[in-house]
Amino acid sequence: MTTKIRKIGNSSGIIINKKMLEALNIEPKDELQLYVEGDKILIKKIVEPRKNWEEQFLKAGSLKDDEEIIEFPNDFDDEEWTW
Repeated sequence: MTTKIRKIGNSSGIIINKKMLEALNIEPKDELQLYVEGDKILIKKIVEPRKNWEEQFLKAGSLKDDEEIIEFPNDFDDEEWTW
């Protein structure tokens, strides 16, 4: 793909075509990381797989610590494991 730098206010930008965005699973409002490697500008989508998990678990009631931890004693713990 070839594109030109375009003036956007006091900055500049590029247009990335739809097919390329779809191939990389990039959507509007996704955060991207840009960095320079030699004479190249690399663009990488920031992926945070666990972002907002705690909030979602709290909404689902999965983070309640009201249950006692149940221990299951076994011979290995008592006889072989060194504490």
